[in-house]
Amino acid sequence: MPEVKRLVRAPAGIRAAALLVAALVAPRVATADGVLAIGVTSPIVQGGVTYGYVRNFSPPAAAQAAALDTCRRLANVREAAENCRVVGLFTDQCFAIAFAPAAATGLGWAIDADKREAERKAMNDCAAAAGDHRDQCRVVQSRCDGSTFAARCGGHAGAAPAERIVGCTALIQSGDESASDLVSDFVNRGNAHLDREELDLAISDYDEVLKHDPTYAIGWYDRGTAYRLKKDYDKAIADYGRAIALDPRYEDAFVNRGVAHAAKGDTDPAISDYTTALMLDGSDVAAYRARGDAYADKGDLTLALQDYDEALRRAPGDADTLRSRGYAQFYAGDFASAASDLARVVAAQPDDVYAMLWAYLAAARTDAAAAKKSLVASAASSDPAWPHPVLELLAGASTVEATMAAAQSPSQRCEAQFYAGEWKLLQGDRSGATAALQAAVASCPKSFIEYKGAQAEVKR
Repeated sequence: MPEVKRLVRAPAGIRAAALLVAALVAPRVATADGVLAIGVTSPIVQGGVTYGYVRNFSPPAAAQAAALDTCRRLANVREAAENCRVVGLFTDQCFAIAFAPAAATGLGWAIDADKREAERKAMNDCAAAAGDHRDQCRVVQSRCDGSTFAARCGGHAGAAPAERIVGCTALIQSGDESASDLVSDFVNRGNAHLDREELDLAISDYDEVLKHDPTYAIGWYDRGTAYRLKKDYDKAIADYGRAIALDPRYEDAFVNRGVAHAAKGDTDPAISDYTTALMLDGSDVAAYRARGDAYADKGDLTLALQDYDEALRRAPGDADTLRSRGYAQFYAGDFASAASDLARVVAAQPDDVYAMLWAYLAAARTDAAAAKKSLVASAASSDPAWPHPVLELLAGASTVEATMAAAQSPSQRCEAQFYAGEWKLLQGDRSGATAALQAAVASCPKSFIEYKGAQAEVKR
């Protein structure tokens, strides 16, 4: 929306009222939620300036009437009241008025999307009009209309993260928010930054939340989540712990603290947190799946499969749980069940190349020809990036040496060792397979499915 601003007083002071009359034509929006009205004497005398404003007010006609009424009622001089005029209409913008009261001069005002910018412009206009009294200029009022800022900040009507950040920032800078509203604004802006994976900015906003209200459990939880996504697991665990101390029934905090423990490789405290979460909410499918994953990491496949079965009983067809159960069944040597679960994952999520690979490896143990035919069809449409070279190897279109050469990072090289070992197993080269699988166990992080798969194969 075009900026609406300016009342610069001429040195003689005789044009103030005329300028206000001229300002009647300045607003260019058909509807507005904020209205600013100003009245002055001509020339300006002590007490000869008055103003009125409304924000978040509709319909427009009523908003203008209310601003004018306030302007007139607050006037100390009748002429100022009689000269009250609407000088600005604004939606989701801020206004500022600057004046040099002691010298009764230098009236300036501005409307801008940024409150600080509105204040700067008003002060510049005041200084230009006040002449020798410019040093006495000060902002006497500045406020913002937030009729849609609040909706955007809260993510209503599908507001994108960038829109949410703009809305929250406007509210935070408005100076009009209560202490509790500011907490909500910082939380919402932090969440929007989190959605954009701007983790440091999110943490900064959650810091502000906790400065305003250190007893706010959600603030500790949200900051813990940002730290967890940043892979600063110790800080995440500490923040989730503070959230739980404030709200001992905070089920999500237990689940996510468990996730942070699991990411560190600490399976026992992770399982403990997931178990507590399930005591609080026995319907949480994600908690069953996460506890199953922790049991699988620990090597207890029986308990892992029990949790996956319970999760699927509650959410049949959940692809994430099917994937986890398929991997666990592979580790346990139940290749037919693994192939069935992972095929369902591939059907639901055809871009999941790892599920595609493992579905083939499981199916090839019982029907190698049919499994290879399916893999060749899938490989034709997959992204050429890693792990596509593994698809080509298993489909018979490449070699172990070419696959190893295509691996560009330590993670890819450890994966390549595992899949080379699997390929050799399917070719009947047990000795070569064992060497490759042992290399995968030695080089892969323990959290990798390839580590657990190689470990299981070596033990068979």
